[in-house]
Amino acid sequence: MAQELATKSAPKGEYMPINPIAQGQSEGFIRLALTAPFLHYLNERGINPQPALDQLGIQTELLSDPTVYLHSELVYGLLNAFSDLADDRYLGLHVGESFDLHGWPPFSQARHSSKTLFEFFARFVRLVPQESSSVRHRLIVDADKATYRITQQQEPVVPPVQVTGFGAAIYVRLLRAVVANSWDPLVVRWESRYINGVPLGYEGVEIGLGADSGMQFSFPVDWLFKSHSSDTTAEPKTAARQEEEITVVAAIRSVLRDKLDEVDLDPPTLARLLGLKPDRLLRALHQQGTTLPREVKRLKVHVAKELLSRESKTISEIGLMLGYSDKSHFTRFFRSQTGVTPTQFQAGRSSEQV
Repeated sequence: MAQELATKSAPKGEYMPINPIAQGQSEGFIRLALTAPFLHYLNERGINPQPALDQLGIQTELLSDPTVYLHSELVYGLLNAFSDLADDRYLGLHVGESFDLHGWPPFSQARHSSKTLFEFFARFVRLVPQESSSVRHRLIVDADKATYRITQQQEPVVPPVQVTGFGAAIYVRLLRAVVANSWDPLVVRWESRYINGVPLGYEGVEIGLGADSGMQFSFPVDWLFKSHSSDTTAEPKTAARQEEEITVVAAIRSVLRDKLDEVDLDPPTLARLLGLKPDRLLRALHQQGTTLPREVKRLKVHVAKELLSRESKTISEIGLMLGYSDKSHFTRFFRSQTGVTPTQFQAGRSSEQV
């Protein structure tokens, strides 16, 4: 049975008036100061946010007041309006990517006092409700995977598209920062109903359509118990360089996924596709403890499993998509990597679903 860490009710601060349209639909509030990064992002790009603020009757100075909470429906509407002003459907995602994660108290405090990812989340789910009472945070631990789930307290009237995009960027960065060298986007799955705020294949993570208005991401359960450094004051250059290398590897994996049928994909060719020098590409792979052949094999197995699970293509067709003109060659490769043949893999999946 899954074990669960759940948050308590968030403390209430000074609340802005509730939008009459949303009243009765939702009772959650969000700290208005959390929208300040959006304001900063727009101002840096010469975009005037005032029309959106005026539309909702929000005073600019309140955005930096940590004691003010605004009804979640108004926050969703405000951030969606910011997106329209910026003509950027992924505004929330882009703001989340530039957000000062280490300066965010729930993250910095939880990481400073924990030695494993499990300890981090145990503290984080108790700290983050101070930012919002509109959602509930839970860590669900199963036998083979862990899921961090953020659920809406009430079904929103205004679609939280930009909030969801912001959350996707924040939590991918958060997880990647804590697990460090164990990070592998191929084993991470992010889900939400509002996936239109996140591009498919974002950071190499599997993106899926969620069943509700919240969001969640799943990852291998063994990550929870690996030790990590809790020193959040590590030299910025080292952290920045590590994140840069991870980004390059994520780009490599993204490009490789569409080139798996090409048998002569060597480092110079791949580097040219990415606009990198070959030695830069190889260095990034080395820094992340992997190689190009290893990444190709890993992706082929990952894609093969996806396609075999759907059963919409024959084994021969899947083999061709992965660069194997002969079904027997694909079968030998798949068995060498997984221990079972494609047919046995499909049979096992079918029996699990019965």
